[in-house]
Amino acid sequence: MQKYITVMQAAKKLNVALETIYNMCRDGRLGGRYSKGNGKKKGKWLIEEESIELFLKYTSFKSIYQLQENKNQGRLF
Repeated sequence: MQKYITVMQAAKKLNVALETIYNMCRDGRLGGRYSKGNGKKKGKWLIEEESIELFLKYTSFKSIYQLQENKNQGRLF
């Protein structure tokens, strides 16, 4: 059975803003489900915990300085 977490919990786990989580859900980087609201109530996203774990496993955030350092390690001069 799949476990779901809220957008707020996902944002804290990934250390990003709420809007980033919404964008990641919309473009498919995170899996989850959207439940529509009724009347004045808005809908909400629920994020699969497995998709968070896979995102962390296969994604790395590197600064331009880290990338530059790795590129220069093979050079002698």
